[in-house]
Amino acid sequence: MARNSTNTTAATTIYATTTKEPESWIDSILNQIPLPRWAIYALAGLALFIILLFIICICCCCCKSKKNKKKKDKKIDMDKVPGNLTTHLVQPGAGNLQKGEKVEYRGRVQYSLEYNFQTEELTVGVKQAAALKAMDLGGTSDPYAIVYVTNDTRKKFETKVNRKTLNPVFNESFVFKVTQEEVPRTTAVVQIFDFNRFLKHDVIGEMVIPLGEVNLQHVIEDWKDLGPAGKTEVH
Repeated sequence: MARNSTNTTAATTIYATTTKEPESWIDSILNQIPLPRWAIYALAGLALFIILLFIICICCCCCKSKKNKKKKDKKIDMDKVPGNLTTHLVQPGAGNLQKGEKVEYRGRVQYSLEYNFQTEELTVGVKQAAALKAMDLGGTSDPYAIVYVTNDTRKKFETKVNRKTLNPVFNESFVFKVTQEEVPRTTAVVQIFDFNRFLKHDVIGEMVIPLGEVNLQHVIEDWKDLGPAGKTEVH
């Protein structure tokens, strides 16, 4: 009876030994780590989460960079546009403004030009002004005009002063001696000032008319916007 029991035990041991599966390479690696299995799995999950988060961040940055590049491509590179073209795009006729100077509306002036080729005399008429910039605290100005030509800046004329108005009417004309040779390089200048009795007169604006750019074969009468007063080139 004891012999049969011994045989049975030996057979069971042999069967158990022959049916035991071989250890996988993953298990062999995990067995070499001095941590419990749950800790190893937790660290592996955390590492996967960090990798996934890193990949998502890279994708978001790439998408944002592409969008910004498309927006920049759609914008006009103003530095590459010629200066005169840029000026006319922003404000037509403002070619004399310096870079970075703010555009401020100062009003406009109705003028006339008449040149007598026989006597070589230029008649500059200052008809009226409209929508002038208010220089006084009450919201008005006391405007008057100074007129001269650049071939002889010593000869200047003044109009009468219009009190407390932004739309003065002058209807005054002034005659200047300008030879035909001087016409192409001469400019007629009309400056509008605000009269102050006890203080320095404030300049409201300036209008310049290069004679070489107009047709003096006939009488010219037109409106022109005032610009900031500057140093008009004298020839």
